[in-house]
Amino acid sequence: MSLLEKAKKVVKEQNKETLSPMEQLLRDPEVKKTARYLAKHMSQTEAREKLNEILEEEGRLPVTRTGKTVKITYQRFKELMPRPRKRKGTEEQE
Repeated sequence: MSLLEKAKKVVKEQNKETLSPMEQLLRDPEVKKTARYLAKHMSQTEAREKLNEILEEEGRLPVTRTGKTVKITYQRFKELMPRPRKRKGTEEQE
């Protein structure tokens, strides 16, 4: 392993530690895949509610200092969805 690869690995681990528990959850590939699958088969609102249910059952949702579980908001759920691709033919041609 080269020095650069080792440095990248260290930085990646350091970044994981500095993220909030919710950010760590949203970056988890398994959570992303689940969210996208649910959104594909039902409405966005239903999918978000179902994802919150599933994560709550597994105990993966972060808990605040007061003991409340933090649910995934609509805005956070939208971040989990894939970005729409830009179409090649739509840009102006010279």
